[in-house]
Parts: sequence; structure tokens; C-alpha cells
Amino acid sequence: MVNTQEVAENVHIIDNNLYSIPQWGSVYLLNEEKKALIDVGPTTSVNAVLDGIREIGVKPEDIDYIVATHVHLDHAGGVGTLVRYLPKTKVVAHYKGFRHMVNPARLVQSVMAVQGEKSMAKFGEVVPVDEKRLIQVQDGDTIALSGRQMLKFIDAPGHAPHELVIHETRNNGLFTGDAAGIYLPENNILFPATPPPNFNAELFINTIRRLMSMDTDRMYFAHFGVSDKVHKNLELSIDKIKSWNKMVDITVADGKFNDMADRMIAQGYTELEPIRENKLLYKYLTEISVHMSVAGYLKYYQEKRSAKQMEV
Repeated sequence: MVNTQEVAENVHIIDNNLYSIPQWGSVYLLNEEKKALIDVGPTTSVNAVLDGIREIGVKPEDIDYIVATHVHLDHAGGVGTLVRYLPKTKVVAHYKGFRHMVNPARLVQSVMAVQGEKSMAKFGEVVPVDEKRLIQVQDGDTIALSGRQMLKFIDAPGHAPHELVIHETRNNGLFTGDAAGIYLPENNILFPATPPPNFNAELFINTIRRLMSMDTDRMYFAHFGVSDKVHKNLELSIDKIKSWNKMVDITVADGKFNDMADRMIAQGYTELEPIRENKLLYKYLTEISVHMSVAGYLKYYQEKRSAKQMEV
């Protein structure tokens, strides 16, 4: 049985059982005059999403929009399959990412290059989306779901260049995708999501500062759940990146650049220690997620360092 919950007025969370891990992937259904899903997960989560829609009391054929916070496969890889069950749905995506939904071949190749070919089993088949069903959006665009519910799209680069944060007006909340990191509410852990190939720390911090200026009341995380501690979480997200910057600076000053990844991974393990009893999630985060985040951060750092050396 799929787990759903109304987490704000007319906003329901569906646990899409991402990678067969409970409370790891959030899909949000906005139940207004027009109905929208925020993210869907990979193809392997499609059945859970469909069950969740029905559990909430909505018919799949009544969904008007799927909004992808970004096109990474754990957020939007299942869109092409899911829309087969949602006959009137339009798919909303960042103008820099929509082409990957029309033709996902390069995106899939990038995932295999970073995570290996075997990793595709956890995502399932990535089906192209008919371009006629896509709506491209950019910063400042809006979609009205009802008289009280307007979605406003915010360009949110850092985690990915095609990342959107969505402001919803009914509850003054932000759907943050991965733009502000990973949130584990039971243990109050916030962890940066900085995977290769496109993570950019400067853009990430600029995005967080912009979100802080909006004075919103809640955050809807893609991984996982809802928090009303908006300013505190956003500050913590910046602090995490700054702490990694400091760790790198110290390591370079010590002349131990080759030890940098090991030090950062060890720090990640320490921060995740409180969730050790959640064996499935702890295993995924420590064996995969932490390593990808460190790899993405170091790629960014090395490219930035190379650019500075070329300027000298």
C-alpha cells in the first residue's frame, strides 16, 4: 500500500518508494481545479505514483500537469511512461532541460558514465516524451491551478543548470527539488546534493540566497518531506557547502590533495550516522549518494582551480 498524506492545504505527498526505499522520494499532488504533480520519480516508481493518485481520491486521467523540478532520472525519468496513463497531462520543464525529455539518450549516457550501466536497473526504461505535450518555462513564468493557487517558476541553478524551484501561493511554500539539498526530517539532517557533471557551488549558494529573500513558510523537499524551518534549512544548506570549501582549502594547504575525497566522504558518513538504523536508506546514502556528491564537488573545484591557473 502506498503512503500518502496531506501536508498542506490541497498539497499531498506521495511516497514513491524510490529505489524500493521508503521515505526517500517525494511526489507532490496539488489537488486544485487543475491538478498537478511535482516530480514523479523514475519509471520504477510509476505504479506507486498511480496508486498514490488514486489513494488521494483523484483519477489519473484528471491530472492536468506534471512539473519536473529538473530532468535527472530520479525526478523525471518516469514521465514518458506515466503520461501514457494521464491522457490530458502537459509536462512542464525548464527550457534548458526539456530537450532531454524529448530525446533522453544523452541523459541516460551521462548517468551510465557516472554511475555505471548496472545503475539503470533502478531507474527502468526512460521513455521519450512527445514534444507536443511539453511546456517550456523559465524564470518568472506562472501557471494558475485555481483562484488561490498559482505556481511561479524560479530559475535555480547550482545542483543542475535546468533546476526549477516552484513557489505555490496557497500555502506560500517552495518545492525545492534538489536545489537546497537532501532533508531527512526524522533526524533533522540536511545534506548537500552536489553530483557531477554540472554542480556549481557559487550558483548553488546564489540560488539559496535568492530563496532566503522570498520569506516563504514551508519547503517541500524531493528527498524527503516537508519542513516549516525555511530560513534555518536554507542557512544550513549554505553552511554545508562552505564547510566543504573550508575542508578543501585546509587539505590543499596541507599538501594532501589526494586525501581530499576520503576526508569529505568520512565527513559525510559522520553526518549520516544518526540514520544508521534505517538500513536501506543508510546503505544507499553511504554507498552511492555521498560518493556522487563528493565527486561532483571535487569536479567543480578542480575545474575552478584550472580556470584560475589559466588566468595567471
